[in-house]
Amino acid sequence: MPVKAGYLLAAGAGGVLLYSGIKGHSWSKVLRSVVSGQQIPQTQDLAIVTSQAAYGYGGSSQAVSGPVGGTKAKNLVIGKTLALAYGWGTGSEWQSLVTLWTGESNWDNHAKNPSSGAYGIPQALPASKMGTLANPPVSSASAQIAWGLRYIKQVYGSPSRALAIWQSRSPHWY
Repeated sequence: MPVKAGYLLAAGAGGVLLYSGIKGHSWSKVLRSVVSGQQIPQTQDLAIVTSQAAYGYGGSSQAVSGPVGGTKAKNLVIGKTLALAYGWGTGSEWQSLVTLWTGESNWDNHAKNPSSGAYGIPQALPASKMGTLANPPVSSASAQIAWGLRYIKQVYGSPSRALAIWQSRSPHWY
């Protein structure tokens, strides 16, 4: 039985959309790569674009084009992807980060500590130090995670050290 060209085109388009969604690339970049015969972008080329304000460097707030997150599963994927740049996306450092931020916020980018006011996935205090895009109304998970990873690197050196400090304090904080 012959396959109609329309079905093949639809399947191909679905494959491009699925691949780009899983890998975090824009579908147009993946499609251009496929059509031109170039290599499909790899995860290290991930297109998470946020403004400098999202990373706490100051500057004006600009639109975010990248994962805003929302669910624990989505936020974990964003976290793992961004943690890879630090060498923390696998093994014990990844597990330490997962344990730390599960205990802090359960990877909820809208989590707010009612007593301290700490906010977001890394529970920044004050929340404003994460930058505009990491706070309401956007509450970008990628902005929060990027800030949290940088904070852990600068203050503790690694997620395992941050977790050890967190576990030694009651109530927990890092």
